[in-house]
Amino acid sequence: MDNATTDQIIITKGITMINQLNDGHVIKTMMKEHEHILIILDELEELGLLLSDTDEKNYAGIVFKINQLSRKIISAEPHHKREEEVLFPVLKNKGAVGPTQHMEMEHEIMREIKHKLKEETNTIDENLNEKLANISSLINELCNILKQHIYKENTVLYPLALNLISDESIWIKMKNKCDEIGYCCFCPNTLELDQHVVSE
Repeated sequence: MDNATTDQIIITKGITMINQLNDGHVIKTMMKEHEHILIILDELEELGLLLSDTDEKNYAGIVFKINQLSRKIISAEPHHKREEEVLFPVLKNKGAVGPTQHMEMEHEIMREIKHKLKEETNTIDENLNEKLANISSLINELCNILKQHIYKENTVLYPLALNLISDESIWIKMKNKCDEIGYCCFCPNTLELDQHVVSE
């Protein structure tokens, strides 16, 4: 069996583990938030493509929509905080230092790009071509890194967490801490589900 096949089996097993979790579980909630974030990224990419194929008079509307989506992405900060302040510390205590440090580094990179995109789309000035080029570049950069980041968390980090943290009482404590931090405002169903501590 080659490495690619082995990796795919591991990924499939990990996804199966996550799908079997009850709604409200710390990891299941993070996965649901990822689904919403990916939808926003798809919308951003579509708007980015429109920037290069739109009459000048319509740029303002597109840039405004991009600005609104950038604010939505920024509002996902509770998701990252729950990972950094709840999930990652437990994983580090279990020996998974490298993967969590890498994810934290990517969080910082993505924060910078998200805020740059928001700032770049706050106004349209006379340097229109330069601004549109910057916006397109930021969209591409953000979508690429965030989609890859989500894929790594969904297929590697989250399954690793489920394997390393077998004590249900730890998950319950983590869930309580997550509730204190809060959830993404664009995930109403998640907000409802996460009012309960779910145990097997």
